[in-house]
Amino acid sequence: MKRMINRHVQPVAPGQGFSVIGKLNFIGLLLLVGLLSASSVPASVSHGPVVVQATGSVDSELLPIPVEVSKPRTNEECIKCHKEPNLTSGRLDGSVANLHIVYDLFKETLHGQKLECIDCHEDAAAARHCRSGFQKVNCLACHSKLKGLFPLGARERLAKKKIRVPKRKIVGDSYYLESAHGKALLKGKPDTPNCYHCHTRHYIFGKKSVKSSVNRANLTQTCATCHKERKLDTLLEKVSTFRLEAHRKGDLSFDYDRGNCIDCHQGEAVHGVKVNETPCARCHNTKAKVGEAKLFGFGPFHLYPDHEKQFSTWCLRNFYGVLLILLVVGVGCGLFLYIMRRSAEYYRKEGGE
Repeated sequence: MKRMINRHVQPVAPGQGFSVIGKLNFIGLLLLVGLLSASSVPASVSHGPVVVQATGSVDSELLPIPVEVSKPRTNEECIKCHKEPNLTSGRLDGSVANLHIVYDLFKETLHGQKLECIDCHEDAAAARHCRSGFQKVNCLACHSKLKGLFPLGARERLAKKKIRVPKRKIVGDSYYLESAHGKALLKGKPDTPNCYHCHTRHYIFGKKSVKSSVNRANLTQTCATCHKERKLDTLLEKVSTFRLEAHRKGDLSFDYDRGNCIDCHQGEAVHGVKVNETPCARCHNTKAKVGEAKLFGFGPFHLYPDHEKQFSTWCLRNFYGVLLILLVVGVGCGLFLYIMRRSAEYYRKEGGE
């Protein structure tokens, strides 16, 4: 029997035996590491996706999954950060966005009295803010009948709050089809003004309020932010426009205000809607007629005519300006000479001459 066993059992070479033992030890080591790792997994985390505990934290080094807050953010919560004067953020295009809000002023506005911040900035309701910024708000999501504009659920939120946008403020169709601003915006032209360029982003008051950017008293400054060449800067420009207000002598039914750009540009600037019947086009229009006679002598007119396109009008404006300056200087000199002569006569009488 011993001979048979010895015949079948082959002796193991030293090198071959070490290789088998090494493999067994390596496999055992892997099993031991796996058992230790399994025992270290906390009870709150299972294999697979990370599970957030009720306290909102995870007993591991992994970051928790962002969750929606239990209640929508209120204006008071938003202003905790946005009240900081120097709060800014970088946009993806490299520009810097100013995120500061004057909350006391915002609460007085038409939007601040009834709306929450997240009614417009609906993507800001999450637990975290996006560093690259949120989607741009389109005012026409509420102020038009167009669909698919951001914020998408704005009209539904207004309906729940029983807020109705007046019909006169539904301006989307006329804005894109009639106004010069809307047409340019629809074509994607660069440097085209949007709603907030005229009405501001967060401080929207009624046009009768002196705080409104579209109030008659503020229109010149508002329009001049883009139309810098149309701003009255020099003395000659200011005094040369006096003849516009002199139109009242012939027509008392219209307010010929030099600072109210909308009086003439209402159809192309005010959402494409005519506010009133301006009489300017009756004379200053190359297509206007009196009977069968065309008014060739007037033509289009502007307070700030281009000397290349409207040379005759440009010369006339400067002529009126120089004439008015000479008139004022002449009256001043005449008054000064009169005072000097009367003073000389007085001193002669006092001196016995």
